[in-house]
Amino acid sequence: MEIKSIQQNGYTLRILTDDSPDSPADWDNLGQIAYCSDRYTLGTEHVSRDRLDEIAAGIEDGSLIGLPVYAYVHSGATISTSPFSCPWDSGQCGFIYCTAAKGLEEFGTKRDRLNAAEGKFRKGTGSLRAKALKCLIGEVKTFDQYLRGDVYGYTITDKDGDVVDSCWGFYGIECAEQEARSSLRHWAEQQGELFAA
Repeated sequence: MEIKSIQQNGYTLRILTDDSPDSPADWDNLGQIAYCSDRYTLGTEHVSRDRLDEIAAGIEDGSLIGLPVYAYVHSGATISTSPFSCPWDSGQCGFIYCTAAKGLEEFGTKRDRLNAAEGKFRKGTGSLRAKALKCLIGEVKTFDQYLRGDVYGYTITDKDGDVVDSCWGFYGIECAEQEARSSLRHWAEQQGELFAA
């Protein structure tokens, strides 16, 4: 479905919804979004209620770094690391988490790794934990965009209607539009044409 169309310098730029985007569950993420709903796909890892309890305990004891994930399901689904205000159609559905070891591998400093090797490192604490949590929050946001269909692509056609460029899989309309405009500018410059900003 076309979201926006821009005509410039004889080219037509169209921003469209991406009807078959890649699932963030297939990416190399830092964490997993564990959920136990049998009706809805609300994360990347379907688990039992007992497994959710184990994850909660791991976050509590520091062997895991993570946060609760909440869902609002009403004519579609959306997830967040913050609770929703509706008491009837929302609630906690799981957790986003990674192991403290993976957080250390990804964000630990040389000193953190040395302390860990000597057994002096408290798992999942300090700035390493803050950096991991920021990344995990971003992963929930991206998966939420996937759930809501907030994924786009663009096409650029010339004056004859021929597609000269296209790209898909942009999470968020702002990202898609920014890339599309940059591509249009680049395409026009490649053709030696002046481009009005």
